[in-house]
Formats: sequence, structure tokens, C-alpha cells
Amino acid sequence: MNPMIWKELQQRMRERRAWLLPTIYLLVLGAIVTFVYYTTVVEESRYSQHELRGAEIGVAIFFGTVYTQLGLLLLIAPALSAGSITIEKEQRTLSGLLTSLLTLLEIWWGKFVASLLLMVLLLVVSLPVLSLGLAMGGFGVREMTMAAITTLIIVASMNAVGLYCSSLFQRSIYATTISYAITIALVVITAVAAAMWQASHRGLGQDEFAHFKVWLYPNPFFFLTLAFAPQSKLFPDWYISAGIFVLIGVSVGVLTLLQLRRAGEKV
Repeated sequence: MNPMIWKELQQRMRERRAWLLPTIYLLVLGAIVTFVYYTTVVEESRYSQHELRGAEIGVAIFFGTVYTQLGLLLLIAPALSAGSITIEKEQRTLSGLLTSLLTLLEIWWGKFVASLLLMVLLLVVSLPVLSLGLAMGGFGVREMTMAAITTLIIVASMNAVGLYCSSLFQRSIYATTISYAITIALVVITAVAAAMWQASHRGLGQDEFAHFKVWLYPNPFFFLTLAFAPQSKLFPDWYISAGIFVLIGVSVGVLTLLQLRRAGEKV
């Protein structure tokens, strides 16, 4: 194993947030599932004329869980990754790290994987909540798998963005702030741009709708929504959105390595 991964994991698992974060994460997911169940069962049974089926409850729980899960991970990703390199600068250990036998790629990869594994842990601990919806029906293993793959691509990309911000700044607070700003831009600005474009092009035809989706391809929640399309309709939209997030991750990864190289030349 890359010694950087082992060091980072040991350091992170000794912190208080190693157990506090999953606890809060599960409490929020549990609250969302309870709220979704209440609104689906109680409210629908009160106002709807037809008998509510278990599959409808299962689908509501599934979508409530996966979208809440993505929102939570987007909030957590900058906090886990944006301080990975700046903390070395603040503790004045970066120069020793850069002059060690580890290559720049091994250093970046260790930081990246250690942060990502903690988010994978959060994905794993949410499986019992998703299993509750799976037992009720309405969706299957394919939908769960596509949701997990899509969410993992998104958080990996945001993790790489956080590491790049961490390599740019000297203080963790600045790197974390910019990371959050980039995340908000991908979520909010893309949605606002798409809404404004739609408002200026009423009555969307097929060509106009294709241009409308261009604004939403970098949006994490739109990318997750594309994952639930039938398998025959995943291409090209899901692949385009996946390519954008992979490109973002690879690009900022290369830029991070360049920043580390510049910092190593100054040592």
C-alpha cells in the first residue's frame, strides 16, 4: 500500500470526526427517510383515493435517500479534502514530504484516496437505509448500483477540486471556502443558467431541449437524475455528464501536481 494512504488514514481515523461524521450522516438520512415515509403514507392516504402500494413508498424512500446522500457528500467533500495539503503547510511539514522518497504522484494519490475512502465509508453505511426501500420494491439493484457509481464519480471529482484548492492556498480556511464556492457554482449557477435559458426559449423543441441540457451536464444532481434512465437511454447524456466530471477531476489533478512541483522547487 502507498505509505501516504496508510499515514493519512491513521491520522484521520484518530480524529473525532471519524466517528462523529458517520453518526450525524446517518441521523440526517434517518430523519429524511422518516419524513418521506410520513409524507408519502400519511398525506397520500389522506388525500388520495387509491390504496398506497409498497412500491410507491420504496421509490419515495430511495429517491429521498440518494438525493439527500449526494447533498450531504457535496457538503462533506470540501471539508475532507481542502485541508489535506494546507495542513502540511501550516505545520511546516510539506517541505519534508516533498523531499522524501515519495513521488509527487504518490503524495497526491495518497491524499486523494484517503479522503475518498472516508466518503466511500459514508456510502457504505447508508446501505441499510437504502435496503429498507429495496425491501418495499419499486426499484432494484441496478438503480442502486447506478446511483452509487454516479455519486462516487461526483465526490471523486469534488475531492480532486478540494485538493487543488488546498495546493493553491496557505490556509485551510481559504482553500475550503473556494472549494465550497466551486461546488455551489456547479449546483446553483448551472441550474439558474438552465432556467434562464428555458425562460428565454419557451416551447422547447428537440433541438432547443438539447441546448437546454448542455447547461445542466455539469450539475451533480442532474447527473444523478440521468443515472435512473433506462439502460438503453443512458447514452449519450449520462456518458457526457460522466465525461465532464472525470475531465474536471483529471484536470485539477494535473494542476495540483504542477503546484506541488513548484513548491518542491522552492524547497
